[in-house]
Amino acid sequence: MTLPAAACELVLSAHPEGRDLARAPLDAAAPALRVAFTHSVLGTPVEDHYRFRPDASGWRAHLVQERFEGEGYGLPYAAAEGERLERAGAGWRLLTDRVVEPLVVRALAAQRMRVLLADGRVLPLATLGAPAVAMRVEHCAPD
Repeated sequence: MTLPAAACELVLSAHPEGRDLARAPLDAAAPALRVAFTHSVLGTPVEDHYRFRPDASGWRAHLVQERFEGEGYGLPYAAAEGERLERAGAGWRLLTDRVVEPLVVRALAAQRMRVLLADGRVLPLATLGAPAVAMRVEHCAPD
């Protein structure tokens, strides 16, 4: 897929070497994505919501929400200062604003690790040929 040079795009690269794996257009007004996976111990769904925001260091990923079912290893059990943990249907939702720099995830097939884009596209990370995938945005213009 080829995009115009000025288009806001998500860049997925092999971590730590930096080899480009995939690129996808994002909404320039509000670049965002979700990382969805199956919890390795509980077998329940987890979905992390990220927004990319500019600052003096460039565009950085902010974890703004985590949705999950169950309670257990690696899942939030309480909200930190400035956060909110609330019930959401059968599960929970943690509302936060944490900078995640760099945004790197393990591309684990057993956990069905995948990127969900606002337009409905799904990018399964295990199919990209790298054990760890870094995510960043390029060519996005601040509001």
